[in-house]
Amino acid sequence: MEYLPLILLFVVALFAFFLFLLRPKKKVSRKPTKPSQPQHIQEYDSEGYNRQGYNEVGRNRQGKYNRYYNVKCYKTDLYSEEGFLDIRKNPLYLTNHARERMYERMNIKESYRMDELAFEAYQFGKSKMQLMKSERGIIEDKEHEYGNSVILIYRGYCYVFTENNGLKTVYKNYRVRM
Repeated sequence: MEYLPLILLFVVALFAFFLFLLRPKKKVSRKPTKPSQPQHIQEYDSEGYNRQGYNEVGRNRQGKYNRYYNVKCYKTDLYSEEGFLDIRKNPLYLTNHARERMYERMNIKESYRMDELAFEAYQFGKSKMQLMKSERGIIEDKEHEYGNSVILIYRGYCYVFTENNGLKTVYKNYRVRM
């Protein structure tokens, strides 16, 4: 009888230890890092740049364009001028077909690397509006082929995105040098 309180204390401690071991663990995401707050909430400094160094049209101080930080294009419409939905509300995703084409045509085997590259293409890829008039032909040809798609050129490849931010396919770009 005199050991009963000690035994109960030991059982409670053992139970607490097992609960500690079985607690849900935080998942580590391998997706590209994004700001913790949505862009439209972050404040801009007196020169008009946010903490990441971009203004509301997505340009940094050196003039480099980053589509992810272009929040002005979503203030008046659901879609941007290029045809993308706001990525903060409609995240980027890759179709199985796009993953197969990235593996086949780009020799990328890791899924997380495919996600990173698709996000980079979304951020920095050149759209039809950013190309010279003489270079727009490849995109215009593919727009007719793919219908309501957004086509970006990035690092020697054409990325075909759906109207709801999904990467549909990737193919080698031989006509426009980037």
